[in-house]
Amino acid sequence: MALLIVLIALALVQLWGSGAPVHRDGWFRFWRHRLAGFSALQQNPGLMLVAAILPPALLGAVIMVLAEALLGWLGILFAGVPLLLYCLGRGNFNEMVSNYLRYWYQGDLAAARTAAAPLLPPQEEEGASPQELHEQVFRGAAYCAFERLFAVLFWFILLGIPGALLFRLSALYAEEEGRDNDMAARWLWLLEWLPVRLMGFSFAIVGNFAGCYRAWRQCLTCRERRTDEILEAYLEGALGGIDASECSAGFEVAEGQRACGAQLEGLQALLSRSLLLWITLMALVVLFGY
Repeated sequence: MALLIVLIALALVQLWGSGAPVHRDGWFRFWRHRLAGFSALQQNPGLMLVAAILPPALLGAVIMVLAEALLGWLGILFAGVPLLLYCLGRGNFNEMVSNYLRYWYQGDLAAARTAAAPLLPPQEEEGASPQELHEQVFRGAAYCAFERLFAVLFWFILLGIPGALLFRLSALYAEEEGRDNDMAARWLWLLEWLPVRLMGFSFAIVGNFAGCYRAWRQCLTCRERRTDEILEAYLEGALGGIDASECSAGFEVAEGQRACGAQLEGLQALLSRSLLLWITLMALVVLFGY
């Protein structure tokens, strides 16, 4: 049933471009605002974090149990698909990357920066050089793809809908609190620790194995690097053979622009192959796991 829920959710994302129809986060902001009124929670960031994300995740578990009790497997499907869609990342990833590449190839850095704004960190500098901008976008796109889909799928496969909700709400909490909130940022980092390493091994299988596996071993027990930095290290190995000739731009652009564009296009292809690998493994477990 988990595989069917994932396939239906991904099909709807392809149809809509994202899970936007069910991405309504106002209730979570309201919930956090109500919790902020308790002085005991205000004075204890860890307790505030737990109170904000754990009850909704448990409510998701209750909804799934009730749905199964009332409608059986059909209830699991009807409840699981919208809940998983809610847990997926916000915005249309492919559209953001495509818009950025279009302006990048045209040499319009201002428009490219605007198109890639959802992928860039809050501290991104307006005066960044083209190469610096591309590096920021590449790292941001890698993390965005991981956070919006692969980390959610990992926790869904491991813990079901409650696990996926736990991750999404933790990400929303960290985003709204800001990365300066050490407690929220550290908790999210812990949730990302296992899935990002599984992601790196997936990159090694579907990309340049030798280069990526070397980076994977170096980062395996790392406790200092952020998730986006680890992803960047994996991708440098997995995309080691990418060069300007693989750029798909249908018009004349500078060699540097072609090389950077080819790298980002290579990332998109690598992500697609990694997703196919994960779904294939899920299907094999379903076929031979009983």
